[in-house]
Amino acid sequence: MLWLLLLLLIACAAPQESAPAVVPDGSPLEVVIAPSAPIIEKEDATRTVRQSGSASAKFGLTEDNRILKVEKTGSTWDVRYENGKLSELNGPRPVEFLYVQGQLSAIDLGSMKLQFRYDSRGRLNEVKGAQETLYFDYDTLDRLRVVRRGIAGKTQIDYGKNDSISALIRGQVETKVFYDDKGRLRNFDADDTKFILGYWRDDKLISLTGKTFGRGLAVSYGPDYPPREAKLAHESDNSVFSAAYESTLYRVVDEYLYCRYVRRLPDLLFDGISYAFFVDYFKGDVAQYIAMQYYCRIYEE
Repeated sequence: MLWLLLLLLIACAAPQESAPAVVPDGSPLEVVIAPSAPIIEKEDATRTVRQSGSASAKFGLTEDNRILKVEKTGSTWDVRYENGKLSELNGPRPVEFLYVQGQLSAIDLGSMKLQFRYDSRGRLNEVKGAQETLYFDYDTLDRLRVVRRGIAGKTQIDYGKNDSISALIRGQVETKVFYDDKGRLRNFDADDTKFILGYWRDDKLISLTGKTFGRGLAVSYGPDYPPREAKLAHESDNSVFSAAYESTLYRVVDEYLYCRYVRRLPDLLFDGISYAFFVDYFKGDVAQYIAMQYYCRIYEE
């Protein structure tokens, strides 16, 4: 009798399989779990760069010099990241950057959405969604060789030693690209374009001269080394940037110069000269270059 009592106790304690939930018509209820949205961690700025002079702004950055917040007179930008990658710009004209398996897959501008397509080797070969679709062609060394815009525009890119861009050819215009003995990009030279760049210690860009810049633009870092201040001298810009860390100062001034001056044709999604500078100075790729076109809003608006 004891063994029979034990069997009854075990049967009562065993978990019972619950009956499936049903909807009013008697069919089982299917439960679908939606994928969760990516979690974007809230970060706090620990470093600051202040801009005075022609414009007033305060930049808040992380320890690794990623910009989190830009406060200007009349506008504020909040910058967010996902897994270290630029994810959102929240401000006067918000932008969202979307990724698939670590690659930039789309840029959502609200009024339009750029879609990025890659080939089987992970190379960007198409960006559509803007007024004109961009197409990218590569050589056997995976170097970007041709950028086609719509059905008419075409930029050919030639390379020299060390895989550095040596020429940009658009239509009948060839712009030659020159470097100094340290491998830094120094000059863009074409019949209608003369664009000369100068550098300081730490290979920091400090001067731009050529037709585009009127009397030229110069940056003075100081007062000592490492620098804590950068003063701009330009006929329409006397901005002064100050920071407690030189790496933080460099980050903001570099991006400011690129977005406001090197990027001469901001309405174009791709421009050969700004692309050549971007890949040489910032060491980025073509997808990052296009993303930078919209990231520049935090410096321009």
